[in-house]
Amino acid sequence: MDVTIIGGGVCGLALSHQLAPDHDVTVFEASPGPRGGGYMIDFFGPGVAAAERMGVLEELRSRGTLFNGARWERPNRRITGRIDVTSLIGDGFEGYFSILRPEVELGLLAQLPSSVDLRYGTQVVAVRDADLRGAGSPRSAQVELADGTTRTADLVVACDGVRSRAREHVAPGHGRVIPMGYRAASYLFEDPELVAELGDWAMLTDTLCRTGGLYAAGPTQAAVLLAEEVDRSVTDRPVSSPQLLQKTYAGLHPLVDRALEHAPATYYDDLVAQSVAPRWSRGRVALAGDAAGAVSLLAGMGTSLAIAGAETLAQSLRAAGPHVEVGLADYERRWRPVVERGQRMGRRSASAFLPSTKRQQLMRRLTLRGLGVPGAARRLGRRLTRG
Repeated sequence: MDVTIIGGGVCGLALSHQLAPDHDVTVFEASPGPRGGGYMIDFFGPGVAAAERMGVLEELRSRGTLFNGARWERPNRRITGRIDVTSLIGDGFEGYFSILRPEVELGLLAQLPSSVDLRYGTQVVAVRDADLRGAGSPRSAQVELADGTTRTADLVVACDGVRSRAREHVAPGHGRVIPMGYRAASYLFEDPELVAELGDWAMLTDTLCRTGGLYAAGPTQAAVLLAEEVDRSVTDRPVSSPQLLQKTYAGLHPLVDRALEHAPATYYDDLVAQSVAPRWSRGRVALAGDAAGAVSLLAGMGTSLAIAGAETLAQSLRAAGPHVEVGLADYERRWRPVVERGQRMGRRSASAFLPSTKRQQLMRRLTLRGLGVPGAARRLGRRLTRG
C-alpha cells in the first residue's frame, strides 16, 4: 500500500517506523529540517513500551536526562513545594525520563528505516478524496502541495499537529483548536553558571496567572518555559515578540529575569490548546496524534500518546489487511478512549499548572506536600497513565 503521511514530527516519524516494513511510505514535512524549539517533556506512560517495541527507546533515553525532581519557588526564592522523582519511579511512571521534544524527533530520525521517503520543505495545502476506481466510495486520497502538484495514495494520514489542515476535511466544523486559556513560550540559551546552580533539579515559580520554569538542558545550556493566562476566545497562533516576553514575565523570579536576558528573536510560542474531532477518518484520509485529539502540554504525556497511538494505528491496519477502512475504524475504537482520558486529565490539571486564585495556589501546595505520603505517588501514577 502507498501511504502518504502529512507531518514529520513525533507522530509522523513514529508511524513511519511502524508502516515502513510493509508499505511504501512518503512523509511531507513543511519545515526545512528537523524542528528546534519546544520544551522539556516527561516521557512515561504507554509510549515507553511502544518505543521499546519499536527499538528506539534506548536511543531516546540516551538523549534524555533523569532529574532529581522539581521544586516550586516564590519570587523571593522561598521553596514552597517539591516533587522527588525517586518517589514516583515504579509507581505508575515506569521507564520515566525527561527529554527535550526536538530530541525525540532526532532520536526517531536516527533510526528511521531507509525506505521512508522523507521530504522536508514540502507543504501540503489541501487534502481530498479520490475515487479513481469508480467503486462509488473513495478508495484513495490526494494531497495538493504548495507548488501546485498533487500526489495520490492508497492512504493519507495527517500527523500535522493541533492545527491540522486535514482535520476540517475529515470532520467539518472541527478544524480550529480549543484554547485552554493559556499561552506558552520556550527557548534554549547558554548560561553555564545558571546550569550549575540548577543542577539536577527543575525550578518552577509558585505564582499566580503567570509561571516560569527552568531546567538544565546540557552541560552549558538551560531551557525556560513561560506561560500566562490569556483570553480563551483567541484561537490564532500568537505573534512572538522578545520585548513583550520580557515585559510580561519581568519580576516573576530572579532566575526567570536572568533567562529573559537571553530571549532570542524566534522561539516556540503558541496557545495551550486541545483539538477534538468526532471522527478520525473519512474514506482513505485519517487523523493521528494531535491532529486527531491533542491533549495539550497540561496532560504531560502528548508525546507518549503520539508514539503509542502510531503503533495502535499500524497494528489495526495490519490486522485489517486490504480492508483499510475497517482498520481505521478499529484504530479509532481502540485509541479514542485513551486520548479522551488524556484530554480530561489535561483539563483537570489546568489550575495546578497555573493557578489563578489564592485557593488554587494553596491546593497545589497541599497536593505537593501530600505526594510525600506513602502510596500517594502510586495513586498519582495510576491516575495519569490509566485515566
